[in-house]
Order: sequence, then C-alpha cells, then structure tokens
Amino acid sequence: MSFHYKEYIRLKDGGYHSVGKFGEHIYAYEVLTGFTDTPEYHQISKAEFDSFEVWGRNDNMDMQKFYEIAERPVLCSGYLGRAELDTALLRDV
Repeated sequence: MSFHYKEYIRLKDGGYHSVGKFGEHIYAYEVLTGFTDTPEYHQISKAEFDSFEVWGRNDNMDMQKFYEIAERPVLCSGYLGRAELDTALLRDV
C-alpha cells in the first residue's frame, strides 16, 4: 500500500486545514505549513475525523487538540522527499 500526498481526499474543510482520507481506511489531518502553504498530513482516528466540526472550527479551534495532532509523525507532505506516505508511521486507531 503506497500513497502519494496528492492522493489525499479532502472531505471536511476548515480554511488552512482539513480532514480527509488516503484510501479507504487512513484518516488524516491536513495543515498548510510554511510561507508557501505546503500541505502536511498527520494520522487521525475516525472519531477525530467525525468530530472535526467541534475541535477544528476556525472561530473557536481547540488548540490543545491541534497541538496533540501536530506532534504526531508527519505521514507525508508536499515537501521535497516527503511526498510518499510512510506506512511505517501508521498506528492502529
């Protein structure tokens, strides 16, 4: 199973971030980073995906949840050399 960062399917949008999937079973959080707004992807659970409207709202974002997810390993990104999803970093969620 190999995915390229461009295979991310955005399902819920929150401005500079979103949640979606790679394939059928890998839920991911996308955040735009750097001055070029390069996408970076972190794995999330189905429950986190389902509750994105609560913790990911731009007007009242849960920063604790954001930092918790942002500290997780980067599965892949738009940065040179990081385009392929690193399946070794996937966790059971």
